[in-house]
Amino acid sequence: MLWFRNLIWYQFSPNENFDEASLIDALAATPFTPCRGAEAKSSGFGAPAGVIEEPVFTSQGFHLVALHSEEKILPASVLKDAVADKVSEIEAAESRKVFRREQQQLKDELTLTLLPRAFTRKRVTRALIAPRQGWIFVDASSHNRAEELMSALREALGTLKAVIVSTKHSPSRLMTDWVLDAQPVAQNFQLGEDAELVDPLNSGSQIKLKGQVLNQSDVQAHLQGGLMVDRLALNFDEQLEFVLHADLSIKRLRPTETAAERMETDQDDPLAALDTEVAHLGLELNKLIPAVVDAFGGPAEV
Repeated sequence: MLWFRNLIWYQFSPNENFDEASLIDALAATPFTPCRGAEAKSSGFGAPAGVIEEPVFTSQGFHLVALHSEEKILPASVLKDAVADKVSEIEAAESRKVFRREQQQLKDELTLTLLPRAFTRKRVTRALIAPRQGWIFVDASSHNRAEELMSALREALGTLKAVIVSTKHSPSRLMTDWVLDAQPVAQNFQLGEDAELVDPLNSGSQIKLKGQVLNQSDVQAHLQGGLMVDRLALNFDEQLEFVLHADLSIKRLRPTETAAERMETDQDDPLAALDTEVAHLGLELNKLIPAVVDAFGGPAEV
């Protein structure tokens, strides 16, 4: 089943010319091509699922896209050894010392020589664009990776009004209050059994909790002592389970057993199955994210 396990999301204001056709044209003009020769990195848009060839798949107004990237992996130790061998060879053959500037030149030359033979690491980052609702959801575990896709989208489209959302209330502060029972958990959310507590005055101090009742006395003692909740497992409307981070990114997102059964498709046609899966994903995320924003007081005033 097509699903996003991680989520970094942006508020999106499409311009009046934004539609499926213009999106396909823009992404098709910046296609992914594998690294050539001594090229270290390459990225571009490609099919977001194996059953299609175009760079966009649309279902019920939701556009699924994917940034494909490839990177040559040249371990520093391999390059260091190659440079050392070359330096030794020159010094022995020419009876002279090879100094730093020449060593750097050798390093650059050997990099170009070794890159074509290096291993490659391939990666696909998917996003779901919901123009009617004004969101872009990126399946990425880090902001850097999400921004790679967003930057590529901006470049392909020429312009893209999309921003990370900040909320009126601090997520870390409110999540701490929920675990302390100082405030009721936001409507339609229930506490899970995992959390990570951090000391705001000492970034190296943290406590990871797994499979625990979070509002028990020993956990609350840590919070009363000044620790704050940085990550918190939550259940939304008995449909989705996930871990919410203080920066509002989401990890370990998955449907509950009940929701997974509801979303199951037994269609034999792969395209029809993909259509159903993209629609389910879009509908679920468009319920979850507005609820997350509301849970922390709504969008912050700019």
